[in-house]
Amino acid sequence: MAINIAAVIFGTAALYGKLDISPFWIVAMRAGFGALALALVGGFTASLRAIPVHSWKILGLSGLLLGAHWLTFFTSVQLAGVAVATLTFATFPLFTIIVEATQRRRLPRPAELIVGVVIIIAVALLVEPSDGERNVGGAVAGLVSALTYALFWRVSQRLGQPLSPATISLCQNGIVFALLVPALFFSVPPPVHLVEWLSLMALGVFNTAVMLLLYLYALKRISANTCSGFVALEPVYAIALAALLFNEPVTPWIIVSLILIIGASLTLLRIEKQPLPPAV
Repeated sequence: MAINIAAVIFGTAALYGKLDISPFWIVAMRAGFGALALALVGGFTASLRAIPVHSWKILGLSGLLLGAHWLTFFTSVQLAGVAVATLTFATFPLFTIIVEATQRRRLPRPAELIVGVVIIIAVALLVEPSDGERNVGGAVAGLVSALTYALFWRVSQRLGQPLSPATISLCQNGIVFALLVPALFFSVPPPVHLVEWLSLMALGVFNTAVMLLLYLYALKRISANTCSGFVALEPVYAIALAALLFNEPVTPWIIVSLILIIGASLTLLRIEKQPLPPAV
């Protein structure tokens, strides 16, 4: 039940990009409300003052990458829509493989190259120049979002004991909020109406804190591969909800791209034998 609820929550995060609010406000408030919620439910499981200096450096870098990932993701939603944003972001396993191969100074394996070509073709199906520069720009922003998330996940893996996942996420969200606060004075349009503030609060509390806790709860009780299967369905939920709530078109090319990207991403993760991280 927990992983099913978490999977649905995964799919709703992109919908907040439909708000007529600057991505800087969306990300800053998500991080701020998320950090507050995590603190209230036990994010301080380890004393922050006990965190070593080298861990704070990694936390700072991971927070910077997380902020960049969220900003480019919601920018992609506002430029090109939920389908393009979620599907281009879903290519992050390919970037994870590229980053790892670069760090280990090895060439990608033939199977990785084949799957990579499939992902490139799937992304190309999403980009329709006839739709204008916003579509292309949204796809580029989504790919940057995937790259920064792959880097974020790689950096975050260097954080371990004695920090709990809740404490790590609390610190990362706090860092994102602190980094973006100065930019809010120049970011327009800001949230004005009560419904906008309530939406941003829901994004921080449910789509950040509650989602993480549900995922961690499920991960302790079922296999990582099972959790990965549900995480991979994020674009499916997002596209279906965007079509239902915002009348976003679901073209045959989107469906083909959806099948190719999810299949290719799961294949890459199976090759690497690594669980799919939660989409934050």
